[in-house]
Amino acid sequence: MKRFLKVISSGIVCFFLLVSTVNAQEKESKKVSFRDSIDHQFDLSDWIINKQGFVPVPTIITEPSLGGFGVALAPVFIEQNKPKFINGKVYPQQPNITTAFGGWTVNNSWAAGAARVGLIPKWGIKYAVAGGYANINMDYYFNLDKLGKDVDFGFNIKTIPVMLSVSKQLRDPRFTLGVKYLFMHNKLEVADDNGNGVWRQKLDSLVASQVSGNVAKLSVQASFDSRDNTFTPDRGFKINLTADWSNPVVGSDYKYAQFEGAVYYYFPILENLITGTRFDVQQVAGDVPFYIKPYIDMRGVPTARYSGKSTMLAEVEERWDFTKRWSLMLYGGAGKAFDKYSDFGSADWAWSYGTGFRYLIARKLKLRMGVDFAMGPEGFTYYVVFGSSWLRQ
Repeated sequence: MKRFLKVISSGIVCFFLLVSTVNAQEKESKKVSFRDSIDHQFDLSDWIINKQGFVPVPTIITEPSLGGFGVALAPVFIEQNKPKFINGKVYPQQPNITTAFGGWTVNNSWAAGAARVGLIPKWGIKYAVAGGYANINMDYYFNLDKLGKDVDFGFNIKTIPVMLSVSKQLRDPRFTLGVKYLFMHNKLEVADDNGNGVWRQKLDSLVASQVSGNVAKLSVQASFDSRDNTFTPDRGFKINLTADWSNPVVGSDYKYAQFEGAVYYYFPILENLITGTRFDVQQVAGDVPFYIKPYIDMRGVPTARYSGKSTMLAEVEERWDFTKRWSLMLYGGAGKAFDKYSDFGSADWAWSYGTGFRYLIARKLKLRMGVDFAMGPEGFTYYVVFGSSWLRQ
């Protein structure tokens, strides 16, 4: 990731100039333009739409629980789908997205994999498939002492995840209903007690049955999506409801159930000032491994730092498009994780706030990319953002 706008733009331009030089050997093909036909600024629309090109998404990994520094790269291929016209109304359709990814951090965590999210317009079928391998060194926190203090331990996690999802658009294509299957073969071991050796025996007895095995769950999903764009919405709702069932019947070594509800709402205050809000609630019950528990997932909050059988969070962000291409971001949020609702009042608040910027890198797709700088309870961090920061939720 480059921390200054000029360096980012120059690096991307150089990359695509190199690609276009290679493609120039295809003499019969139309020359690719990296300048927009309207404002003549750097733009990837022609490369993505007409040449089936990809967007390189480089990332500096600053996740504290993964060592604080690392690098990742994911080339993202995007295929547009035509909007649907029903009774005179226009319904935007999600694009097909294909990517492969790989990454490494200074604490020797690494992962690689591939994914595709697509739509079969003729049948109104949405699908997703993903798989990979990860060798992760990551801290988890446990409440082991009588003072209620969290004690952190470093775990090595080797996992092979596979995910399959299919859903059907209903008569109103904004509504979808479907199923998802996730399988993970995991092997865990304590790699570092972080100076908390006195608690090691208690930890071992607590997680003895959770260190290795298979986690599998079958999910029912329902969603409503009226956003005007998948990548960088200006207006509209997105509502996701998911109910998970984990049981030996579906290949899991554990028995638990989980529910998640998420609501996203975008609306313009002014033509160039867009507000986005996010609300997320998760609840799990049963024999759930500690590394699968819901956690507060927000910019600026370390992964899995605040986890429990229940989580609640809210975020708000403002995007000011101060030019046709450049945008300034401001955001903030807070949430809590706890095991029992009676613990809500005493649970620690996980909070974060920050700023960032976006560049409209593909005008015809309304795709913006940029960087977010976040401050949270554990300190400062930053992220490369492809589309929306909430795209992965």
